[in-house]
Amino acid sequence: MSADGHIVDGFLSGGNVADISVANQLVSGSYGCYILEDKGYDSDAHRQFLRSQNNVPVIPGRKNRKIKIEYNRELYKLRGAIERFFVKLKENRRLALRYDKSDDAFMGFIALAAIKIIIS
Repeated sequence: MSADGHIVDGFLSGGNVADISVANQLVSGSYGCYILEDKGYDSDAHRQFLRSQNNVPVIPGRKNRKIKIEYNRELYKLRGAIERFFVKLKENRRLALRYDKSDDAFMGFIALAAIKIIIS
């Protein structure tokens, strides 16, 4: 999501795919941004990738890290808006239960739900 609360980009991955395995692909077009991600995206390699694109990672470290990660806690609070957006998306039963078998149809209904959220 952008700073004004609009969806910038996204894609579908398999339900059995870990977040971190597609993290670099997700942010590959972002340059010079603060990237807010949850603990599922915490890895040294991903942080290095973000920095190589002149981004600032705002990702809390996992509990089992030996060296604690410093991150901007005030900026990280903005992730609440992202979480609220996903909650609103999942209010649509069709999306929450993934009735659509085709990826195109599913992404189409995500787009419709996002438009509904933005204009309301």
